[in-house]
Amino acid sequence: MTALLTVTGTLAIREKVAFPAGAVATVKVVDAEGEVHGASAFDVEQAPVDWTVTIDPQLVPDTDRLLVWAILRTGVGVWGTPELVAATDAETVLERVDGD
Repeated sequence: MTALLTVTGTLAIREKVAFPAGAVATVKVVDAEGEVHGASAFDVEQAPVDWTVTIDPQLVPDTDRLLVWAILRTGVGVWGTPELVAATDAETVLERVDGD
């Protein structure tokens, strides 16, 4: 039996922002074809914030080429990854996407 693969990282934003209650981050781990292999949504009180997604490595053709999509939705703005980011990157810096 193959052990599960745990993919981890940190979400960060450039701005210093106090998040009101109810901020939520969503992280998806995908392959190069865009197939989602795992996802997690969690409450966020501040950034940077660590995340963890567990996937089944037997369903992934090349675990070294996994990618991450993330979004952080708050009462004061939305930040996300405009493009997929390598899952091997320890920190993913999100960009503001709501135009404010």
